[in-house]
Amino acid sequence: MLHLYIARHGQTQWNVEKRMQGWLDSDLTELGLYNARALGERLKDIELNQVYISPSKRTEETAKTVLGSRRLPLVKDHMFREMSLGSWEGKKQEDIERDEPDLFHAYFHYPEAYRQQGCETFFDFENRVRLALQTILDSHTSGSVLLVTHSVFILMLLNIIKGRRVHDIWNSAYIHDTSLSLVEFDENGTAKILIEGDGKHRKPISAF
Repeated sequence: MLHLYIARHGQTQWNVEKRMQGWLDSDLTELGLYNARALGERLKDIELNQVYISPSKRTEETAKTVLGSRRLPLVKDHMFREMSLGSWEGKKQEDIERDEPDLFHAYFHYPEAYRQQGCETFFDFENRVRLALQTILDSHTSGSVLLVTHSVFILMLLNIIKGRRVHDIWNSAYIHDTSLSLVEFDENGTAKILIEGDGKHRKPISAF
């Protein structure tokens, strides 16, 4: 039996500013680091066999904070990065919605129709996430693995596991910073979602 623990990176400055990140990066906030340490405490008794991360600075810093003193190598791979957003990256959502309302609407409401020049479509992204998941399953048939990645990646991964269409990607629980999902795979590769987007370890922004 394989247990795949899936965590989103900690809150970043661009998250606070409501900027789209994609393949670009911004620093973790103090709250982001706090919640990453809290997630580490939550997972402290789990014997992890491997840790996979996207090459983004925000995921690497989150993973290192979650692991604390644990000596586990981080396997970085571009397969685990967020969906590319091209010219939107670094821009505030409100500005994108104002300047490109139809495309912005398609992104959140009709993802199958979303097309931005030079960027992944949701179908391209779905194929990449499938490949990323298969890479993990080909390498691990048992034990516990941690994947630290991004919100839309996690939504797509869970969407694939649920056997749903690209159109349904947004119809899941919101993936907050450092939220945890857990998927169990049996010896036949059959998946069961045990935890989805859970953030009980997180300190709310209002209390920070």
